[in-house]
Amino acid sequence: ALPIFLTCRTENDVSKATIVHVTPTPNNGFPELVRLRKIGDTIWFEFQKMKYVYDAEEKKRFEPVRFPIDLPIKDYVKSSGYENEEKIKEPSEKFGKNMLNIQPPDFWALFSERATAPFFVFQVFCVSLWCLDEYWYYSLFTLAMLVVFEATLVKQQQKNLSAIRDMGSKPYTIQVYRGKKWKSVQTDELLPGDLISIGRSKEGDVVPCDLLLLKGPCIVDEAMLTGESVPQMKEPVENRNLDDELDVEKDKKLHVIFAGTKVVQHTPPPKDTDGIRPSNNGCLAYVLRTGFNTSQGKLLRTILYSVKRVTANNLET
Repeated sequence: ALPIFLTCRTENDVSKATIVHVTPTPNNGFPELVRLRKIGDTIWFEFQKMKYVYDAEEKKRFEPVRFPIDLPIKDYVKSSGYENEEKIKEPSEKFGKNMLNIQPPDFWALFSERATAPFFVFQVFCVSLWCLDEYWYYSLFTLAMLVVFEATLVKQQQKNLSAIRDMGSKPYTIQVYRGKKWKSVQTDELLPGDLISIGRSKEGDVVPCDLLLLKGPCIVDEAMLTGESVPQMKEPVENRNLDDELDVEKDKKLHVIFAGTKVVQHTPPPKDTDGIRPSNNGCLAYVLRTGFNTSQGKLLRTILYSVKRVTANNLET
């Protein structure tokens, strides 16, 4: 806190500020100083894998990036994707890559955090006092056991973080409708508003982002997200009242396919269907959310930030 007090000052004008102090809600990580980024008139920052943009016109505060998840059903059904490269540029800057990148801290970074925990420091202080009383063997053995115990916890934490990192799917090629034609695109380049072809993968690839099913029913295995062993049936929204607005929380069980799940069976739309039809006999879907804003990304963020790290001085050990 002292270096912050000496090097920073309060600035009420957001356009002149360079650093923002972010305080998360209770039990969702720790406060951080985050650098503000500016692209044109847009001011934003990234905190806990989430992007926040300053709303200078209405709310005068930072808001999470808005995704197209509450539009009328007809807007999704009548969508034709991105028609040219110019229309892709703005959403690419706004939403970023569709990736779940997690970089586990190195061993010494985690160990130094544990070594400065109050209880560990108290134990080292006690060992020092015992050394003054000439309990050398006992003191050194106790210190060695403390170090080994903390090192073991650090290695286990690194292993857990690596397992969490592996939960993110690796990019693979998928069919996307852009420029009024189907083309192959890597999944990390998908954007909200894209129309894609989704179906059962022979390689066992998982769904790369949250999708709204437009044409063609399918059966999805959601065990990774919900633990439900019974695959779920998903129906397209083309038979819904087109004037209704999409409610993700209400419609997720029937019409939304979540990132991280697997399509185990699909039925392509009929060949005589009107409008856009996937060229590879997949189901037509609309990209709703990407990256850490998906349901899978939310799960990963919960694991990473909602629980304090385990040390020798808290109840979890």
